[in-house]
Amino acid sequence: MLFALYAILLLGGMYLVGASFASPIAPALVFIAGVLCIAAAVAVPVMTQHRDAGHHRRE
Repeated sequence: MLFALYAILLLGGMYLVGASFASPIAPALVFIAGVLCIAAAVAVPVMTQHRDAGHHRRE
């Protein structure tokens, strides 16, 4: 499930970045949305690893 979310965000972000150059309406906003999707795709595994690491800490 998490891999599917990562793949959708990454591929969707790449599509938006590419489509921004041909967008007649607000290409800068489409580009920014694509970059934010790619950043979210990178953040998903990092946040999941950080969350899982908290359960295994010894106190």
